[in-house]
Amino acid sequence: MSPITFRSKIFFLLFGFVIVQLLVIVWYFDNTLYQSLKHQVGTRALIQAKEIASDPELIHYVEKNDSEATTALIQRLAKLSDASFIVVGNRHGIRLAHPNQDRIGNPMQGGDNAGVLKHGESYVTSREGSLGYGLRGKTPIFNSEHHIIGVVSVGYLLNRFDQWLDVYMQPLLTEILVVLILTLIASWVFSRHIQKQMNGMEPEQIALALNLQHSILRSVYEGVIALDAKGQFLAINDSARKVLGITHDMHYLKSRQLIEFVDSHEFFFRSPLEHNLHDEILVLNGHSFIANRIAIFEQQHLIGWVVSFRAKDEIYSLTSDLTQIKQYTDHLRVQRHEFSNRLATIAGLIQLGKVDEVQRLISTENTNKQQVLDFISQRIHLSQVAGLLLGKSFRAKELGLTLELDPTCQLYALNCPLSETELCAIVGNLIDNAFESVIKHSLNSPVVTVLLSDAGHDLVIEVTDNGQGLPSDDVDNIFKKGVTSKKDKDQHGLGLYLVNQYVQQAKGFITIDEADPQGCIFSVFIPNQPLTEQGSSKGHNYGQD
Repeated sequence: MSPITFRSKIFFLLFGFVIVQLLVIVWYFDNTLYQSLKHQVGTRALIQAKEIASDPELIHYVEKNDSEATTALIQRLAKLSDASFIVVGNRHGIRLAHPNQDRIGNPMQGGDNAGVLKHGESYVTSREGSLGYGLRGKTPIFNSEHHIIGVVSVGYLLNRFDQWLDVYMQPLLTEILVVLILTLIASWVFSRHIQKQMNGMEPEQIALALNLQHSILRSVYEGVIALDAKGQFLAINDSARKVLGITHDMHYLKSRQLIEFVDSHEFFFRSPLEHNLHDEILVLNGHSFIANRIAIFEQQHLIGWVVSFRAKDEIYSLTSDLTQIKQYTDHLRVQRHEFSNRLATIAGLIQLGKVDEVQRLISTENTNKQQVLDFISQRIHLSQVAGLLLGKSFRAKELGLTLELDPTCQLYALNCPLSETELCAIVGNLIDNAFESVIKHSLNSPVVTVLLSDAGHDLVIEVTDNGQGLPSDDVDNIFKKGVTSKKDKDQHGLGLYLVNQYVQQAKGFITIDEADPQGCIFSVFIPNQPLTEQGSSKGHNYGQD
């Protein structure tokens, strides 16, 4: 047999609980009504008995022990009363009047006349008499000298009680039946609603899903936060607590909003709110992260977001090594290609016997390379940037381009919230874009000029090419994520976006101008504390030798 579902349990619990309540109500009502009727009927019987006992005509007949006259009088009075019976007895308890003529002259039954005949008391008793079990009001009959001469008993049989109870209980039972039907419907609807809210799952399945969720959140290395539409916490894992410095447990966080724990919340609530955000650079509490935001919907209504993020430095600690390896590989490939050409030229000259030409070629080659190496080593003191510029110069030769370093270049230290890796990303992407621009238009003398300078209060990066420039329509969108002029858009469109993100995080800005006579100039200005003011600088000092 299949186990009872949670919906069925809820239905039977609610319906059974209401049935128990209604049974208690019926029992209490019946008991209270019975006691109330008993009191009222007993009082009514006693009052009638006293009125009959005070009738002078009855007193006269009882004194004479005249049963016929007494019976005739009582029969007349019985027609005016709703009592089940009226019995009159003499001072010895012998019946003088009784509804059953055959029982006149016999002793009264019930054994409850002693208090009346001996002490003159009036009271109500419950006894079984000759006519059946009933409630009887008894009172003495006094003569003119106030002597007890008899007893009057007015009674109501219990079958009369049942009739009265039926009269009062019938409307109540009808109402209870209506309540049961409504409860049946309400219990069914409510249990169905509960099941729908639980997505048709049983409590055991919900508990398993909750434990699974907690286990997944704990196992994910990235920080994960779930927020509702008001920005309040729905869930958070240990990684997110650690990187954000949150020590409170989830019980406390459920009533708190994210903005209480982060210094910048623009990413979390960026419009349009229903759009997903992927691989955005996010700065929280002074730390940089790579973040994603996924919207949560319920029946097409936005109810919150799931935000995952990971420290950018951790990603770069892995990618920087890969980048350096790639650059080193590219350099070796370029040099191999270049030296293969040079060796072929030298071999040909030797075969022709032109030794002087060979010596002059070797001397020129060494001089050119040494000039580039000397210039970069003297002016650029950041090793990653120097290696990048050297690699780009080799790459330019391979592509048939001219990469010129401005004579005023100098870069001694970074004194801004920008790491050396991020600076290489900015410079490298700008140079790559310039290479693509001049290659795309097949110029006769393609030239790319680079200027790096920390001479003033700003770190200046300027990359100039003599290509065809940028259309005015592209300038406004060029820094947006995914925007590119290449055909394979899925693999490009991130370079200038990252450049813009890094520059904005460093509180800098970018300008795009037309070069003279043609081409484009990308200029980057980032606040950079001079070396003479390092002692009072509040910023970080990255990459200083």
